Amino acid sequence: MLVLAGMALAGMATAAGPDGPYILRGAAGWEAVSVEVTADGAQRKSQALAADAAVVIPAVGKVPAFEVKLREPAGDAPGEIRTAANAALFVVADTHGEYETLVSTLRAHKVIDAKLRWTFARGHLVVLGDVFDRGPNHLEILWLLYKLEAEAANAHGGAHLLLGNHETMVLRGDLRYLHARYVETAQLLAQPTYSELFGAQTLLGQWLRSRPAMLRINDQLFLHAGVSRALVDSGLSLAEVNSTVRAVLNGTEEGAVAELVLGSFGPLWYRGYFPERGLPPTATPADVDLALKTYGVRRMLVGHTIVESITPLYDGKVIAVQARPFAGLLMRKGEYWSARPDGGKQRLSTAR
Repeated sequence: MLVLAGMALAGMATAAGPDGPYILRGAAGWEAVSVEVTADGAQRKSQALAADAAVVIPAVGKVPAFEVKLREPAGDAPGEIRTAANAALFVVADTHGEYETLVSTLRAHKVIDAKLRWTFARGHLVVLGDVFDRGPNHLEILWLLYKLEAEAANAHGGAHLLLGNHETMVLRGDLRYLHARYVETAQLLAQPTYSELFGAQTLLGQWLRSRPAMLRINDQLFLHAGVSRALVDSGLSLAEVNSTVRAVLNGTEEGAVAELVLGSFGPLWYRGYFPERGLPPTATPADVDLALKTYGVRRMLVGHTIVESITPLYDGKVIAVQARPFAGLLMRKGEYWSARPDGGKQRLSTAR
């Protein structure tokens, strides 16, 4: 288990509280770095780690601390999977650092238990991107999802983080929406920018770069924003979209295809299913039908755009999941439910 040794950073203090650990690649292997706040001020703490070390993620509010074991560098996560028959699915979108709300929701609907352990059996948890930015606890969410991925796999289920536009922004150095806590963390940990803590050679940075932007589970497509007619007309397959996003994040691709996939008509940014400034949605029913046919699915589930409640659109062919107040989407035995953090749920009667 990780025990960090520290060095006080003279003259520096923080109102944002402790942060970490971040796992960096050092000359001799992994190095864990964190910010700790003591009576003497903020401290940078670090320690070398074995490849299979366990680290403790500190408690936040009423959410307890938990331990997570590090793993070998991740291979590219699949873009298509099939689940066990009648496996339940739980979908959340755009958590934006709202760690306590996310944990409350997952606990209330028995995806995890009071100690944050996987209890969803052969079910699958899907997070539609945008863990980063705005809120103060995205690091804890990432570590929780990293841990649950291994636990779910051991139970023959799955935990899947998809990339959203805010993941790609942070990984590419665009920090305009970053919570002030993390700006301070980068300074305290002597990093040029916060993005360096998620570089390609860091543990979580490498893991994030292995995530998909689009995931097909059985006959449903999960992604952050949506599928535009421009993306369909490009002829890019699901696998090609995912490989393009990874190549851009790894700095090995640029050009027209990269601009489409990472741009406003790509799966991380597209908002064509939603009215804007009094105008109707730009995606027609025919566009949606063509997108479903192109990717061989009967429904798409998206986040990115806020709705008042989880909302089926286009006769249930698209479901908007980024609800405020926050809710998850529970799918069980062919029924779809809006699932609240307090444990309440409401059936979506219009989902096809």
